[in-house]
Amino acid sequence: MSQTIRWLVRRVHGRVPCNFNWPGVITNRSTVHITAGEVGVGGTLRMPTPPYQDFYYVLGDADVWVSNISPHLNTFRSDDPGGVRFILHVNWDSPLDVAITITVEDALPLEIQGYR
Repeated sequence: MSQTIRWLVRRVHGRVPCNFNWPGVITNRSTVHITAGEVGVGGTLRMPTPPYQDFYYVLGDADVWVSNISPHLNTFRSDDPGGVRFILHVNWDSPLDVAITITVEDALPLEIQGYR
């Protein structure tokens, strides 16, 4: 099982560092998948039941992608609630609205190599 949240970010242009805190869900060992896509806002019928979504995906000509996905939780610092940092890229001449979908696997990796 996994948990997913969708986040609408308005007027994105270029290379944008992002952080999404999700306390109690994301740790520094979490497996996190992130997708992003251009959206149009409004103009759709909202679903009558949650989760509500008042935007629609657009397969436009802009290149939209995510890189450098970095889950974080520093248990030695009280100001780090746990979350994920990443870079959002929108390669277009003007700002676009983007929906980001963050999915966190419930199970930790079976093995983490390189740790001594």
